[in-house]
Amino acid sequence: MAITDFEDIFDHIGGFGRFQYSLFAANCIINIFLAVVYYGQIFMTLTPPHWCRPPLEVLSLNLTEAEVKLLTLPWSNHSSDYESCVIYDVDFVEIVRSNESWPDPSWPTTSCTSGWSYNYSLYYPTITSEMNWVCEEDWRPVMAQSLFFVGSMIGCPTLGWAADRWGRLPIVVLANVMSAIAGMASAFSTTFTMFVILRFIVGLTYEQHYCIAYVLLLEYVGKEYRTFMANVPILLFLTLSTCSLPWIAYGIGNWFYFTIITNAPLLLSFIFICLVPESARWLISRGRVDDTIKIIEKAAAYNGKKLSTNVIQEFRAYGEKQAAIAETEGNPSVLDLLKTPVLRKRFLILCLMWVVMTLAYDGHLRNAQNVGSNAFVSFTILSFVELPADIVVLFLTDWLGRRYATVFSLIFCGIAGLSVMLVHEENTTMILVLALIGCFLVTMAINVGQQYQVEVLPTVARTQGMGAIQTVTFGATLSSPYIVYLSKYGYFLPYMILGIITLVGGAVCIFLPETINENIPNTLEEGETFFTNQGFCYNPCKRRKKDETEAVAEGNEVTRF
Repeated sequence: MAITDFEDIFDHIGGFGRFQYSLFAANCIINIFLAVVYYGQIFMTLTPPHWCRPPLEVLSLNLTEAEVKLLTLPWSNHSSDYESCVIYDVDFVEIVRSNESWPDPSWPTTSCTSGWSYNYSLYYPTITSEMNWVCEEDWRPVMAQSLFFVGSMIGCPTLGWAADRWGRLPIVVLANVMSAIAGMASAFSTTFTMFVILRFIVGLTYEQHYCIAYVLLLEYVGKEYRTFMANVPILLFLTLSTCSLPWIAYGIGNWFYFTIITNAPLLLSFIFICLVPESARWLISRGRVDDTIKIIEKAAAYNGKKLSTNVIQEFRAYGEKQAAIAETEGNPSVLDLLKTPVLRKRFLILCLMWVVMTLAYDGHLRNAQNVGSNAFVSFTILSFVELPADIVVLFLTDWLGRRYATVFSLIFCGIAGLSVMLVHEENTTMILVLALIGCFLVTMAINVGQQYQVEVLPTVARTQGMGAIQTVTFGATLSSPYIVYLSKYGYFLPYMILGIITLVGGAVCIFLPETINENIPNTLEEGETFFTNQGFCYNPCKRRKKDETEAVAEGNEVTRF
């Protein structure tokens, strides 16, 4: 069979053999790193329960802790506990010695002039409690998380451009090493400025330490195995890592050691130099056909196959043709994705899709600390939905297709979010159930979307295109910590906002093409023309039944003769 597309080489080297197993292992490792980089900061900046520390003279009154709280702290009108940020402004010693009844709700109040006390029975010392980023200073952890995304906005296009210029593999290693060093250095922060600068640097590397590797690994599996390669490592290793993270933090019991221990393993990314080859498609686009042939020969040998001279010659001819096309097109940039109508529409919809999915996904998980009575349990439960969501995605995307899986997941996620408005604040169980449903659905959507952009964007501009998508996404995700912050004004507000966003996003995604069992476009021309024969209501299920019917008919014809 003549080689007319890169996908054809898998008929000769194997679509998923021993070679791809090593890439699968690398993908699993990267998913562990992803959990640490993305979610680690949540457990560095958790806010333990706190209240105003009483003046020193109160300690001489021989009162129990419960009596001290009753004497000094007003009762909150918004929760079944004492106020966290105000204290009565009276002479406590005189009141106790005078045997007057106390407290009196009419007493004047003031801010926590003597500092704060923290409850570590269910928590541990975090940078938030060590530096007292609470009450009037509670904007600091939120800003630190937002500046992480500012770094991502800059890092995505910058490292994406570097990956297109110097190759995928060196940028993957560089991004992981940078993230490890800046992440560990965060533990030594002595000021807010130092902390946010280091989190900004970690943000620079986020997505590119994972995203570039993700694209690279999907390029080396046959199209029938892309869903497996894309989702199983997420299903197992990202889920396990994310669910374990709060308990690792709780077990270590100190944010300093947690930060060091969880970021240090990213230095192991140097092993990718041995495990992961450079992108063959990128090498071809750079005219390095001989280097590409060496990789596919190695892949064939690992999979117990041997390439014939004829296959190598055909692949060389294909590679040289693609290299000539790439040279003619020059070095495509993101702007080239906007020059033609079909690519432009798809690229802009992908941008919107990722803004919606990432904002909803991030918002649901960050808001775990405001759902239920235990932030660690709530986060673990919400994270565990990754497992069933990924299992459903494995089957749903190869049956229903990418488009409908994305649309339905986002729309129903929006409905679940808006339903929280109908539940009373005290019914925490029902709120948690609806949050679980929303998190499950947006997790499905984001796992489909991760694969979707790889299959829609052409190879020559894929990394830069995905980098631009992530840049736009992180620009919007800057607002995620602030959306969660709104829960202090109304428990339903984060879910209402996320619900509206996902409903709109799901409706727009209906205009994307269906890519199930289709070849990945390589050039800008292919990106413009691929999938254009699909109607608006293209149904992969109906197409599959038609293909099966035709296959049976052809089989009967062969049997007849």
